Amino acid sequence: MWRTQHRCSCSSPYAARLSLASQKQHALRENWLAGAFDKSNPRHRTMRSRFDAFGKNVLRETLDLVGGADTQVEVIATSQTMDIWYTPDPARAALRAQLGLLGELAAEPCQFEPFHDTPGPAELRGCVRKQLHWHHELERRNGGPVPFPRLCVLSSGRPATVLDAFGFDPVPGRPGLYRAAPGWRLDVVVIAELPRARDTLLLRLLGARAVLRDAIRELIDLPDGAWERSIALPWLLRLRFEVPAEPSARTTEDAEEEEIVTEVQQWFEQLKQSLRDEARKEGLKEGLKEGLKEGQLRVLATQFEKKLGRPLTEAEHPVLAERLDRLGSDRLDDVRLGLSADALTAWLADPAAS
Repeated sequence: MWRTQHRCSCSSPYAARLSLASQKQHALRENWLAGAFDKSNPRHRTMRSRFDAFGKNVLRETLDLVGGADTQVEVIATSQTMDIWYTPDPARAALRAQLGLLGELAAEPCQFEPFHDTPGPAELRGCVRKQLHWHHELERRNGGPVPFPRLCVLSSGRPATVLDAFGFDPVPGRPGLYRAAPGWRLDVVVIAELPRARDTLLLRLLGARAVLRDAIRELIDLPDGAWERSIALPWLLRLRFEVPAEPSARTTEDAEEEEIVTEVQQWFEQLKQSLRDEARKEGLKEGLKEGLKEGQLRVLATQFEKKLGRPLTEAEHPVLAERLDRLGSDRLDDVRLGLSADALTAWLADPAAS
């Protein structure tokens, strides 16, 4: 069962991002990965924490298409951090329009707070507290008044108590979107109530249980070149590295979401086997002409170029040949499928990579 600065300009959002992430965004990603694979890290202690990290990274990657999105932004005078602080790029308004509801929310600077578990009043107050402190900090940095920033809470389920207690009203024509009185500049998106459409897919990947499962299936069924796959699949595949909780400590929700991770793993293994079979056939054809190893390397180079979205450089060809000899085709499949194009470029350039 089942982040980055701007790239070259063209029609799809993914292609519009620049070829390399900024050093700041790269550092954010590497810090997250360092924690994600540290078995003593608290995020390994529950099943849900893995989906929190997955959702935040997918959201940040998507928002980076149309502006700048920073995670874990410190709020002055508190020990709290915002999950994502986003500022739009006015030059990419056309790309934003392709993101549907998320594009509308990303039309102005916004604090995004995703919740894999449905938040209650205390969690909402905590988000508002950060919003107020952040506004104070922005005015301090500016040396004068700045517009009050918008806060968008993304909730996997319907936070009925929050919606009722704080007077949220549904936004006409936008199922799943609720808005408080204008002065609060506060929205709640109920992921479970979003329509099943492609322009809500990446938001629905922030959902839970059945909503998340369906969104993952839709993601997998998209064409290979779909920009949504390029953003979400590398983070999705990393879920299989997480260490499950002890069976006695799992909740019903944990068990359901472990099934989702298991399904992702099964799909990934099937995909790898399919690619190996395809490569073997192509390699045999090429091998008849130039030798089996040379044919296998040629097919592998073609697969890497497809993932990178560009030809291999002169320096990368011998690197790929050396790593095929040293690491084997199975490891190279894992690397190619599990890394984004930027991370794959870095892997090829790193002499210590394995």
